[in-house]
Formats: sequence, structure tokens, C-alpha cells
Amino acid sequence: MTYSLTPLSRDYLARILADADGSHTVLHLERAAQNIAAALVFEQAEDKLTVTITLGHHRSEVRLQSGDPANAQHLREQIEAIANGTADTAETGAIGTPSPPAREDFALCEDDEASLRHLVRIGGTRHLHCGASITVHNALQSTQRHAWVTTPNGTSPLQAGTPGELYVAAAQHIEAALNAA
Repeated sequence: MTYSLTPLSRDYLARILADADGSHTVLHLERAAQNIAAALVFEQAEDKLTVTITLGHHRSEVRLQSGDPANAQHLREQIEAIANGTADTAETGAIGTPSPPAREDFALCEDDEASLRHLVRIGGTRHLHCGASITVHNALQSTQRHAWVTTPNGTSPLQAGTPGELYVAAAQHIEAALNAA
């Protein structure tokens, strides 16, 4: 499955190129059950049109001849090539040889963050969406809080003085363990 501009985005691209005067726009691409957006910035300089394309973490510039009727087609092909990993850029290599997508570091989702914040205050055990489990013991006679964190890499003990400190230690430990996996 490859990405392609939506029909509305294709029509809009042709219209905005006809009136390009240093404006910004966002175009949408789709493939089965998934949509992404490409942000475009148009800069007119004499008879040249520079279009900066931002798609996810990828940023690319295309220089076009102003008023060329083929500009919309060139831009559409470049945007779709970037989205599909086949663009001729320093990031992807030659056209037709996509590089594997860059792996983004793991970060806790909002639900896991909320569960972890609640857990370090009251104690108990939670199984998080990310696959990690954590058990927190809050001793009444001590200022220390203890936790056992289980990730795919194993089980580790953690200790901290305040709920905030334990939250930070546990979140960093879980994220580091899952990034290493």
C-alpha cells in the first residue's frame, strides 16, 4: 500500500500553485485506513517558486519554475514519494530504494503516565498498556518509596523519597528498558 494525495488535496494543490504568493497550506495523503498530512510553505522569488515540504520529521525543498502547468504534478509526485519512502533525498537514497523508517524512541502514553502518577502516590500494582508492570510499596514509618518494575528486560527495584521522584525514576526506567528492547 502506498500513500497518495486525497482528491481534494490534489485539486487544492493546483489552485494554490496558480495563486502562489508566499502562503502556507496542509495537504492530506491517504492509504487504506491511514491518513497523514504534509505541510507546504510557498516562497516566490522572481520567476522561481520554492516549496518547503514538511512531512513528519522529513523536511525537503523543491524549486519550481513559476507558472509551469506541470508544477502541481511535480509536487504531487514528490510529496507521495516522500510519504512512501522513495524520494530521491539524502535521507532515503535513490528513488525506488526506500530506507527502513527511523525508529522513534518509546515514550509512555497518556494512560500509562496517569496510572503511574496515581500508583506512586497510593501504592499497589498496575499492568501498563506498554507491557510493563509496576508494584509500589509505601511504608508508613519511612520516607522512602519502593517499587518493582517488570519490563521485557527483567525486574528491577527502584527507590525514591517522594512520589514525584519515584514517578520520574520509574518512567525513565520503563522508557529506557523498552527502547533497549
